[in-house]
Amino acid sequence: MARVSFEDVKRVGIALAWIILYAAIGLAVTIGLAELMPGWGGNQWFVFRNGVYEVIGFVAATAVVGKLLNKYSWDRMGWHTQPGGLVPRLLRGIGLGALMATLAIGLAFIIDHATVHLTGNWRIWPAVALPLMLGLVLAALGEELMFRGYPLRRLADAIGAVPAMLVFAVLFGLAHARNDHATVFSTINVALAAVWLSFAFFSAGGMALAWGLHFGWNAGLSMLFDAPVSGFAFDVPGVDYTPGRHAWVDGGAFGPEGGIVTTIVLIAGTLAVIGARWKQPRTWLAG
Repeated sequence: MARVSFEDVKRVGIALAWIILYAAIGLAVTIGLAELMPGWGGNQWFVFRNGVYEVIGFVAATAVVGKLLNKYSWDRMGWHTQPGGLVPRLLRGIGLGALMATLAIGLAFIIDHATVHLTGNWRIWPAVALPLMLGLVLAALGEELMFRGYPLRRLADAIGAVPAMLVFAVLFGLAHARNDHATVFSTINVALAAVWLSFAFFSAGGMALAWGLHFGWNAGLSMLFDAPVSGFAFDVPGVDYTPGRHAWVDGGAFGPEGGIVTTIVLIAGTLAVIGARWKQPRTWLAG
């Protein structure tokens, strides 16, 4: 059994102190903006409004703590621009995330007889879909900045990539544990989603891929099928999703993330992100 030295404890303590400062700045700016500018846009722009506050808060925290104080490069924090640029990575993530959401709904349909039917109410769809789509884009980015990005890289530098992924997976799961209709199963699945997104972060796709996967998954569930996302039902017009009889299969009111259909899809999605790199985990995750 390896002995833990004072230097090891010191290194981890320093990393945690930086991460706590990062979180404090990000949350302070986010909450401060929400207090200064509450309610603009009305309920329809609620997701977008909160996403704006969160992104501003954690971009500021990244710039101050990650870039200015810790001297981390944007590339080191996951914003890889070479080769290929950010946009192709983002679009690839959106496509894979939406495909995984579709597979989860398909499994819910096959295994638990969940239903999706068109309501024909397309006239108001653009007015609902535009603010929701923009909001989901920002919400996904905000959560990636909060749970991946600088803090995941900083902790990985102190304790290694895999232990850091597991720590933030637990935190990500617990952060969603008080959502409406949350269960132990849904919390485990959300933690598993964090592992999936962390593998994307440590890949060549970096933050752009993780952001795209996160948005593609959320938008796929909500905008394509009107399924709840982590307990939130957005009531997208034009389509209606009804879960089956067994919540442990399709998640019930929490949405597919609360059921085994998502467990299956997330395992497959994680393997898709890792690809052939599973043969070189140390060199890949050390990048």
